[in-house]
Amino acid sequence: MAIVTRWDNKKKTIVLLEFESEWSWEELEEAVQRADSLIGSVGHFVDLIIDLEGTTIPKDVFSAAKTLLASGEARPNEGARVVVGANGAIKTIYQTIHKTFNNAVEGREILFAPNLSDARAIIRGLSLDR
Repeated sequence: MAIVTRWDNKKKTIVLLEFESEWSWEELEEAVQRADSLIGSVGHFVDLIIDLEGTTIPKDVFSAAKTLLASGEARPNEGARVVVGANGAIKTIYQTIHKTFNNAVEGREILFAPNLSDARAIIRGLSLDR
C-alpha cells in the first residue's frame, strides 16, 4: 500500500496519512475514502496529518485535484489538515490549486509543518480553540 491511513492516537482525534515515495492518484482516492470512513465512525472532531516527507507528486496534479475536490464536501466533524514534509514545489502546487479552485477549497485549507511533532503541536493548539 503506497498510502497508509490510520488513527494517529488512541483517542481517535487524528487520522494520519503516510505517503510512500511513489503513489498514484487512485491510491490517494482510496486513502481519502479510508480517512473519511474513520472520521465518520466517531462523533467528535478529527484532524488530519498528511505526511508527504520524501514523496513525489504524480503527474496531472490539477486534473486530479479537480476530481478530488468535486467528490464532496468535508465531513462536519473534519478538523484541520496539516501537511508534513512539503517542499517548495508542493507548496506552490497547493497555492495554485487554492487560487484555481477557490470555492471548492473553501473550508479545506491546509496548514504546513516541518515534521510530525510540529504537526501534532499545531493540532493541539487548534483544538484548544474549539
